[in-house]
Amino acid sequence: MNELILYQIVHLARGRARNVGAHAALLDAAGRALFRRPYRPDLQALATRIERCAAAEHYPTGVSGFIRIELNAEGEERLQPEGISLYDGYALRSLHPDAATMRYEPLCPDLPTSAREATERLAAQIVRRRKADVAIRCDEEGRMLTADNAPLFALCDGTIYHAPTPPGVEAELLCETIRELGMPLRDEALRRSDLPRIEELFYVDHRGITALAHCDGAPLMALRAERLAEALEGRFRKM
Repeated sequence: MNELILYQIVHLARGRARNVGAHAALLDAAGRALFRRPYRPDLQALATRIERCAAAEHYPTGVSGFIRIELNAEGEERLQPEGISLYDGYALRSLHPDAATMRYEPLCPDLPTSAREATERLAAQIVRRRKADVAIRCDEEGRMLTADNAPLFALCDGTIYHAPTPPGVEAELLCETIRELGMPLRDEALRRSDLPRIEELFYVDHRGITALAHCDGAPLMALRAERLAEALEGRFRKM
């Protein structure tokens, strides 16, 4: 696919689509900024379309699944299957990959575009030469911003730091969860030079929370990430 598209990936748990309104709002803002077109679907109808798409793909309801909303420059919406999870709901993923920092800047870094997605995939391919699985994007000042195309969180000296770019539905939910738990939270990106002091690095997206095992060779833990994954899913178990 060569056309530029906007996209969001929706999490379905037990056959029900989550956070549809928040995903649609991000697409609406991005569509107005990039294509000068609003995206204002009927949210209940959109949720029904997403759930029917998952059912048509025979997604099992015992584990979570993912559906991708795509929006092109003409304002046309497409729904695409994005696969299933090993877990039921948001979780701390069992895979704890190694990461390497890399300075680069994707096109439209604050918009969820296919161009940015392609840049992130290329970065991941490049860091595999350094025997890492995930590229952590850094800016010219060395601030660590994203991992695997998702906002990055860091635990350092008892405070959780959140790199607030790019906007993410699950990232905002995680920030709310951190505040509700009474944990100190700062909307600030740490730098590569802070790595010796960082205890945990993790990111959150439609799949849940991914904790990193190493970054540039520095070992990391996943204790706080595990607690946060349980609390994040707990928000939905109460509904």
